[in-house]
Amino acid sequence: MNKKGCPICGFAEVEALDEFNCTTFEICECCGSESGLEYDQYSTQEHLEKIRREWAIENNFKWWGDKKSIPENWNPKKQMELAGIEIPQ
Repeated sequence: MNKKGCPICGFAEVEALDEFNCTTFEICECCGSESGLEYDQYSTQEHLEKIRREWAIENNFKWWGDKKSIPENWNPKKQMELAGIEIPQ
C-alpha cells in the first residue's frame, strides 16, 4: 500500500501511512475512509476492493467531505485511473 494518497479512491491529498508505516487516522475527504479504521497497513487487496465497491457502486462515487472542497473538474474515475486503482464494476 502506498503511504501517500487514499488506497480506496486515489485522492492524492491523503497520507494513509506515516514514515513508520503506521496508520495516520486521517479521513479521506473524497470517499470518507479513515486510515486505521476502515483499513490499515495489513489490509488485504480484497478488503480494500470491498470498501472501494461500497464507495463507488453503492454510494455512486459520492464526495464525502464539504461540497465546497470538491476540486474543480473533479472526476472520481479519472482520479482512480491516475492513482493506478482499478474502477469497480
